[in-house]
Amino acid sequence: MAKSRIGPFALEAPMSAAKRSGQVFRAIHLEQKKLAALRVFPVPLGMTPESREAFASQLEQLKQLRHPSIARCYGGGFDSRNAYLAYELVDGESLDKVLDRRGRLPWETVLEYSQQLAEALQYSHQMGWIHGRLRPEKILISSDGRAKISDYRRDAITSIMGGGPPLVRQLQYAAPEQFTGRTADEKSDLYSLGAVTYAMLTGEPPLPATTTEELLERVHNEVPVSASTKVLDCPVWLNAIIDQLLAKDPKQRPFSATALQLAFKEAQRRHVEGVGVLQHATAGFSALRMGANREEAEKVLGIRPKKKRRQGEEVAFFERPWVLVAGFAIALAAVVWFLLPLNEAGLRQRAEKELASEDWIDWHDARDGYLYSLLERFPDGKHAEWAKEQIDWVDMKEAERRIERNQRMGVTPKSEAERRYVEAKQFEDFGDRATAVDKYRGIVKILSDDENDRPIINLARRQLRAIEATPLDANLLQKLLLSKLDEANKLYEKSDVVGAKQIWESIINLYEGNQELAPLVDQAEQRLSNLKK
Repeated sequence: MAKSRIGPFALEAPMSAAKRSGQVFRAIHLEQKKLAALRVFPVPLGMTPESREAFASQLEQLKQLRHPSIARCYGGGFDSRNAYLAYELVDGESLDKVLDRRGRLPWETVLEYSQQLAEALQYSHQMGWIHGRLRPEKILISSDGRAKISDYRRDAITSIMGGGPPLVRQLQYAAPEQFTGRTADEKSDLYSLGAVTYAMLTGEPPLPATTTEELLERVHNEVPVSASTKVLDCPVWLNAIIDQLLAKDPKQRPFSATALQLAFKEAQRRHVEGVGVLQHATAGFSALRMGANREEAEKVLGIRPKKKRRQGEEVAFFERPWVLVAGFAIALAAVVWFLLPLNEAGLRQRAEKELASEDWIDWHDARDGYLYSLLERFPDGKHAEWAKEQIDWVDMKEAERRIERNQRMGVTPKSEAERRYVEAKQFEDFGDRATAVDKYRGIVKILSDDENDRPIINLARRQLRAIEATPLDANLLQKLLLSKLDEANKLYEKSDVVGAKQIWESIINLYEGNQELAPLVDQAEQRLSNLKK
């Protein structure tokens, strides 16, 4: 595409290949200086004012979808030949690319992503939005480990965007009822989530196929092989949830996304208690087997069924009209009270409540919802310095979480600061506190002027304080390596070749080139070479 600008956006670089349904660009809003992922697509010939109005109406509705696990839509519009949609620019990659690179994910990571996606579906379903096309390419994994659903839309937007028939790889995540022409609903989204969860665990969709005909035959006649038969470390309770999500009969799937979240939490709790899934599935409470029965759903969701009033029975006090009116007035006053802007002390109080949580999402809410607001509205207030310290703390924890996740997923550090921190942490984890101190000090000294590296610098300072709290032995390094070599030898004698090999490789990777430690490094290299003979 030759154009460098559309609407208020300047196009910087393509983020996807050109398709019939358009192309995605990295773009920047020229007035607000805000980055966005801009989807640009040609306006169909003969487009009527009514269709433009429907597009604009659905766009306004789409902008109301605001959830941490939904890629936010900022809006869109038209120019002379094209239409565009502006989305939140997510720093990360799509789930299908993650799976292409890694094959499959650890079940703990799969569970975390699946719970986040279930929360997003619960929210969007309550807002009246069905996705209908949930699959790995529609899910973005941000650098801080958040799974985000992208590309929510309705008929008016879809009709303008156009596009050909879906490919086989896309249909592999569609619910069976969608193949019969039935409109996607909440249960269809739950099936697709089950298929995505299955793919994250096993590395392939539930019913792999190379042609549409083969896929149709398998969808109608086959049941997916249980994930636990392909992934031996998959917990039985997680496998049971996936099997229920992939039920061909929509009535056999979880009652709702809310019920699915309850199933995750209930199964995890029973798993910790040592109770098998088959045991608690037959017990009095089980979110796993909750079907579409209203009474059963109300029981699991904690909703008390309404009692039928007998003829001639006196109306309860709290159901009398004047009590209801008074209650409504009190509720309205409470809403008005909560909508009033918080003062400085109120902002701090709300932030402290969120920061006290053990959930990193609450920390983000404290920073984005209260701390930034406190600094913006009361830059010279008595709590301003405290707010800056808390923002630094949240940023630091976010950076630490991102680094740990990248290491688990084998992602190369994206910045020099992150690379240096990972290197220092490797020495610390190995037990070489002296070298780790030197590395951390280097981060603080060399990178101190770069504001973007501030979270990494704060991490390095935190690690320095923890290490320097206890004295360092000048001869500790040689003692450490000797003890590690001895540990590796004992592991090897016990036939734990993998454990011994990891220690020898760590010694070589960390200390190769260190002249003082060359004899010990040579020992590790010799032991490794003996393994290959």
